[in-house]
Formats: sequence, structure tokens, C-alpha cells
Amino acid sequence: MREKDVLDATSLSRTTLWRVIKSGQFPRPVRISPGRVGWRESAIIAWQENPGKWCSTDAL
Repeated sequence: MREKDVLDATSLSRTTLWRVIKSGQFPRPVRISPGRVGWRESAIIAWQENPGKWCSTDAL
């Protein structure tokens, strides 16, 4: 998923999205190509199901 799609799906602001990624409370993006990142839809769904108990297993 692209950043815009993640923001639409989660209702987070761009600043909040990157803040929670940095704190380890949200799935990290995966590198698609040089200069481009995206998120796995399955990781976003897992976070949405239980954001308080989500734990990071992916790396950038």
C-alpha cells in the first residue's frame, strides 16, 4: 500500500504515522525500489485489528 492508502485506511495524519512507526507501534514500510516504500496490506490489517497489542516484526 502506498502512504496515501495507509493514511486513508488508518485515519492517521502523515506526521502521526511516521511518529508511531519510529516508536515501533506501527508496521514499518518495506522498500519497493530506490526512493519508494510501501506497506504490506496484511501488516496494516493486523495493526487495525489490535493496535494496542501489535508488535513489530518487519524491518525497513
